[in-house]
Amino acid sequence: MVLESNHIKGFRKVLYEFLSSKMRGSLISEDVRKTTLINIFAFCSHFYLLFYSYRMMLLDEIHLSYIYLLCVSAIVALQIYLRVKRNVLLVSHLMVAGFMCLELYFLFRNGSTLLTVKSYYIFPGIYWYYVFPLFSLFLLGRRAGTVYNVFLISVTVGFYLIDTPLNKLYDNEFIIRLLSVYSSLFFFAYFFEANRSATFKAFQKLQDKNIEYSKKIMDKNKDLRRKNKDLQMLTEEVRVQMEYHKDLNVMLEVKNEKILSQNKLLESQSIELSKQRDQLLIHKQNITDSILYASHIQKALLPSEDILRVVFSDYFIFYEPRDIIGGDFYYVKKIDNTLVLAVADCTGHGVPGALLSMLGISYLNEIIHTKELSETNTILNEMRDKIKLALHQSNQIREAKDGMDMALIAIDLERMVLKYSGANNPIYIIRNSELIELKADRMPIGIHLREKPYFSNLEFQLQKDDCIYLFTDGYSDQISKETMRKFSVRSFQKLLTSISNLSMNKQRDELDRAIEDWRKNADQTDDILIVGVRV
Repeated sequence: MVLESNHIKGFRKVLYEFLSSKMRGSLISEDVRKTTLINIFAFCSHFYLLFYSYRMMLLDEIHLSYIYLLCVSAIVALQIYLRVKRNVLLVSHLMVAGFMCLELYFLFRNGSTLLTVKSYYIFPGIYWYYVFPLFSLFLLGRRAGTVYNVFLISVTVGFYLIDTPLNKLYDNEFIIRLLSVYSSLFFFAYFFEANRSATFKAFQKLQDKNIEYSKKIMDKNKDLRRKNKDLQMLTEEVRVQMEYHKDLNVMLEVKNEKILSQNKLLESQSIELSKQRDQLLIHKQNITDSILYASHIQKALLPSEDILRVVFSDYFIFYEPRDIIGGDFYYVKKIDNTLVLAVADCTGHGVPGALLSMLGISYLNEIIHTKELSETNTILNEMRDKIKLALHQSNQIREAKDGMDMALIAIDLERMVLKYSGANNPIYIIRNSELIELKADRMPIGIHLREKPYFSNLEFQLQKDDCIYLFTDGYSDQISKETMRKFSVRSFQKLLTSISNLSMNKQRDELDRAIEDWRKNADQTDDILIVGVRV
């Protein structure tokens, strides 16, 4: 068994050196990886090209047989050049360019059906299109590989456009099938290479740090060994010159032993710290990946903007979570001739806020879809009961005050009447550059010390060109890095009034610019959410 294992290891070593052209490094190295890929592709190409060369001879297509043999010779020459000069980039470009030229050659003389006399061209010619995106992107990277792919597909499409009305070599079904499969393979290879490249860069950065730390440790060990050697020489000299100092020499030896033990302890501690650092990096990456996935789930739960787009031609949604995931959310639903729109701010940021926001969206869907409630205060009353029940709140002062602030409106699209109820969140209506505030009840959706039995319900008659704004407190609470003061509600009201005559898209841009100018590279204080519509 040991002898057999040694034979297998020897065979693997010879195979690896042959495929990598004896380039230094492992497959982690880009040059070694590309060289191995070139050689594997070359040997696969030798097999298929020699097979089709022999087949062409049997079919009396001597010139095609010579072309295949010429391609084999060219690939062998490139392999020899790569082994001698080790110019991976040049060989990669030549291989990809030659591969592309061979495909174009067969493109210009092929047909699309397998029933024609020339059907044997399809296999070495057209079907090789499916290999080209993977080969070119893995060898040359996304930028250069994309250039070759764009050139190849552009020439192919141009040839189809010219050939289809004239010679009919390719029917439309074949063209569509080829282009769709080619595009799918290209995008797969592109994103795979992008992901591989990002992973490799991150790995390389960690490797560089490990090398740097190892070098520092080696330098320290070398310096300590030099010091130990100096101490030993000094001890020996003292012992020879002054024999009566033997006791002192013994003490020095004891100290040397302590230093050596301390050095070993430092080395073991350094190794342990490195292991702990690596574990922390892994844990951090796992947590980040989980939060990113939660962000995708949260975005999927948010309603589509298509509902607003159908009802209002002019609107915007300005949504900027403080972290990857946030506690602010919006809700849109059209029931018959009534549009329900809500904006909510859940307790906390990040993961806790996001969990509450998902709970809020779920309960809104349940209340509006299942119970078909359209009165805004009834919806908020029902929401409060469900939140308190879900969070096990029973009006005890010591309990956590988790919940959410919400502004909820229902617009009768026939009578243009707006109904509003709010839990700590007012709404603004701007008419003819005049701001009208519909105030909210001063209690959240959740447990509250001074809780009222029911939320209020306000009605407002809308007019054409009225601008309605629903928002959370994240925008007005943003801290400036220069003044360390909040943006303030009054400044927010003035800003909305000053930009109300602009289109909603431009209003969103102005809101974004104003808050960026205000905070001056300061950290975002809270999640920001503003929804604006023009009647």
